Parts: sequence; structure tokens; C-alpha cells
Amino acid sequence: MSAAQTDHLPWHQPVWDRLAACHRRGRVPHAIAVVGSAGLGKSRLAIRFAQALLCASPRSDGDGCGRCRCCHLQAAGSHPDHYAVHPESEPGGPIKIDQIRRLIEFLMRSSQYGGYRVTLVDPADRMTLAAANSLLKTLEEPPAAAVLILVARQFSQLPATLRSRCRLVQLQPPPAVLAREWLAEHCPEAIGLLALAGGAPLRAMAYAQAGTEGRYAALIADLLAIVEGHRSPVLAAQNWTGIGLRDWIELLQLALAELARAAFTECELDRIPGRADLQTLTERIDHSCLHDYMEEVVATRRILDQPLNEQLVIEDLFIRWRTATRGARLAKDRVSGYAAKVAVGRTSGDSIGLYQG
Repeated sequence: MSAAQTDHLPWHQPVWDRLAACHRRGRVPHAIAVVGSAGLGKSRLAIRFAQALLCASPRSDGDGCGRCRCCHLQAAGSHPDHYAVHPESEPGGPIKIDQIRRLIEFLMRSSQYGGYRVTLVDPADRMTLAAANSLLKTLEEPPAAAVLILVARQFSQLPATLRSRCRLVQLQPPPAVLAREWLAEHCPEAIGLLALAGGAPLRAMAYAQAGTEGRYAALIADLLAIVEGHRSPVLAAQNWTGIGLRDWIELLQLALAELARAAFTECELDRIPGRADLQTLTERIDHSCLHDYMEEVVATRRILDQPLNEQLVIEDLFIRWRTATRGARLAKDRVSGYAAKVAVGRTSGDSIGLYQG
């Protein structure tokens, strides 16, 4: 058994059993979409299934044997019947139409080993609209013995006509007990970050390895300092120079999501980094401002493929945070002050203008 086969993710098993059953029966869909939040191992599941499809003699559990020539070629990344497409520039960058055209050309060729031709697009939700529409034409009349595997975090971003032609494989976060058991074996220091990672074990592991806990707590502290007027947006932005704009915005979205969760649900704040500042921030802001600000952050994330000045973008989002929270806070203070005057007026017998006329 190969090392890869001994490191399968246990929460994949129910989904894997269904995929393996389709393979055994010879009823593999021509297009499969592996969908789920970050940190669940979508890419690992997609690669595992591609290896099984290309294996000359799959095992009884559906995995590739790891011994045949096809498995060796796949492990070396040189199997002639496998083709993968990823962003050409940075991770998270766009997948362009020229890349999809080359994939389509590959699908039109004959199989070198007489089996499936397997293609992988990861992440598929980073395809440009032109690239997605180009792929749609192939899915409408798929070549024989060709399998396309799409990996996506935000499946809804793909055109509906493309989504409708894919067999959906949805990954969900595993039960907390299973996630903690797996992390205890592979990365014990990540267990405390599991709540922050939305229950996704691989994401919690990545946070632990990247030092995200400290950066997250620092960002919460900056957001609170801006709300309280102790730090200017420009000064706060200087603390984040060099982090990478895409990573910083992801961290900001994580903080805003946790803030919303803390405000509207009974979440376990004692397990969240920066929990004291997060609790204070939850009490200091009017939560009606959160939704609009989160939409502004999402809009900014959509233009990250353009050449942007990292420092200016971070400053702008911090300024917008101050504007949003200050406006909501001032309105809240006016209402509270007015209510206090009413209470005083009723107690002292003064009308304070409420009963004029």
C-alpha cells in the first residue's frame, strides 16, 4: 500500500464509497464537481479518484493499486491520459480561456492506455466567464470515456448551465470528535483553532503552521482600536505591510464572519483567538453595519486579479470600517441619549418637548 493510501482523510469515506461504487459499475459521470469549504481536502479527494480511474487494476476498496505502470506514471505526474489545469500565476488567480481550450484539445484525443481520459480543473470557481462558457460546449456533447473533475469552494460562482451538467460531490465538515481525533494524531497544536477554521481540520492545520492565530488576534485588536478611536486606519494598515493582499482580505473576512457569529449565535468564544477583544468588539458596534461592510469586502476581493496597491487597499478597507461602525455607533448613541432624556423627563415631570401642543 502506498503512503498516499495510508493517509486518506477519514471524513471522505462516505463520499468515497459512492464514487468507488460508480466506478465498479462502469457508471462514472462525465463531469464531477467536488465542492466544499476550505480545509476539507477537496483536491485530495479529486486526485484520489483520478488515480483510481487511471489504474489498470483498482483495489477492492476502489483505490488505485499503487503498483501498476499507470499508478507509477500518475505518481510521477506524467500519465499521458491525465491533464490538470490550475491558475498559471499565483494561487487563487484566474483560470483563463486558453488553458481550457488546451484541456478541450486533450479530451478530443484518443486514450494512450485504452481507458479513461481524466481532466482536473482546480479551483474551477476561478475560471473566467469565457473559460467556463468554453468548457460548457464540451460538456453538452462529452467525448466517450472522458471524465472532467471540477474542484470548487464557491460552486455557485460557476454558470448555472455548467453546474447543471455536473454530478455534485458535496463535502461537509466532519463531526467535531472525528476532527479533533485526526488533528490529535497529525497536528495537536491545531485543535484549538478548529472553531476558527469552521470545523475544517486541514484549514485548522494550515492556520497553526502559518501562525494565523497571532495574526487573527492582531487584526481583531486593530478593528477594535479603530472603533474606539485609539488607532487611525492609516496607522493600522502599516502593521500589515507585506502580508499579501489576498491573505489579508481572507483574514478580514474570517474575522467579520466570526464577529457576526458571535453577535447572533451562542458560539464558543473561549476557543477563539483574541476572544476578549472579539467580545468587546461585539458589544461596541451596531451589528446592522456588519452586512453592508462585509459586502464591501467581498466586492474588493472580486477585483484582486487587477494590479492594486496593497497598502492603499488595506487603508481603504480600514477607513470604510471606521466609517461604517462610527455611523452606526453615533446613531445608536443618539437613540440611547434620547431614551435617557425621555426617562429623566418622565421622572422629573418635564415634558422635554414630547407633549407640546
